Amino acid sequence: MKTIFSFLIFYISVSAQSDLLIQSFHQSRMNINESAMIVLGSWAAGNILIGTYGNFKSKGEAKYFHQFNAMWNVVNLGIATFGYLNAVNSNPASMTNIEILKDYNSLQSFLLLNAGLDVAYIMTGFYLKERSKNSSGAERLKGYGNSLLLQGGFLLLFDVTLFFIHQNNANINLYPHLESLLSGGVGVGINLKL
Repeated sequence: MKTIFSFLIFYISVSAQSDLLIQSFHQSRMNINESAMIVLGSWAAGNILIGTYGNFKSKGEAKYFHQFNAMWNVVNLGIATFGYLNAVNSNPASMTNIEILKDYNSLQSFLLLNAGLDVAYIMTGFYLKERSKNSSGAERLKGYGNSLLLQGGFLLLFDVTLFFIHQNNANINLYPHLESLLSGGVGVGINLKL
C-alpha cells in the first residue's frame, strides 16, 4: 500500500510539473505573439497614415505606391488586431497540453506557409514592374509593383523572424523537457502495470 501511495504522489508530481512547463511555454509563446502583433500593427498603422497622405500629395508612380501601401495595410492592421487580442486573451489553463503542442505546431506551419505567400507577393511585384514597361497604365503597375516588393519583403522578414523566435522559445522552454515529460508518463504507465 505504501508503494502505491508513493507511486501516486510521484505521478501527481510529474503530471503537475509537465502541466506547469507546457503552460509556461504557452504563456511565453503568447507573449511573443503579443509583441509581434504590436510590431505588425505599428507597421500597418504607419503605412496607412503615410500611404493615405502620399496618395493625396503625390502624383504618378508615387501616388499608386502610397495608395497600395495604405490599402494593403488595412488587412495587416486587421490581422494584427485579431492576433493581439487572441494573444492577450489566451489562457493556457483552459487548454490541454496536447492542444498547446498542436497550437504551436499549427502556428509554425502557418508562418512557413505565410513565408511562401510573401515570396509570391515579391514575385508579383517584380511581374507588375516588368509588365509596366509595355502598358498604358505603367505608373500604376510600377507603383503597385514597388509596393508589393516593400510589403512582401517586410512580411517575409517578419514571418521568418517570428518563426525562428518561436523555434528558439521551444528550444529553450519546451524541447529540453519534452523527453523527460514523455518518459515520465511512459514510466508511470509501466510502473502502474507492475
